[in-house]
Amino acid sequence: MDIAQQILNLITPFVKEGKILPRTYAQISSNITDFVWIERSGKLVACVGLKNCQEGGMGEIYALAVSEQVQNQGVSVDLLNKVIQKAFAGNLSKVFALSKHNADWFLKQGFVEMEISELPKKRQDLFDYQRNSSIFFKDIRHEN
Repeated sequence: MDIAQQILNLITPFVKEGKILPRTYAQISSNITDFVWIERSGKLVACVGLKNCQEGGMGEIYALAVSEQVQNQGVSVDLLNKVIQKAFAGNLSKVFALSKHNADWFLKQGFVEMEISELPKKRQDLFDYQRNSSIFFKDIRHEN
């Protein structure tokens, strides 16, 4: 099974719960370079995407998923560190995530809540007001 299919399989339960927006295999596959992931015993257990917004040095963290089998074991923090390294390597200075869930987790990881008006313009235009997500932002320039 290729990595795109493994990512799709991992995020599917979270999509069904309304925690992650639905994506198709084709969408994941064509954006596979966005993703970082963690494997345990040869099995994908966590993934997250990072989309370069091409504006303001900002990147959007999306589709963050950690398998139930490894939750509460620090895997989400390891995953966040990997995606921040990817953002830093891509010359991004800030990352943000939209979420309806896990506000406490983002805040504990050093994110702050931000307003829609602070998002890159292109991302503001795509914002789904009906979903009513909170926006979490982190300056990563001082992470390394």
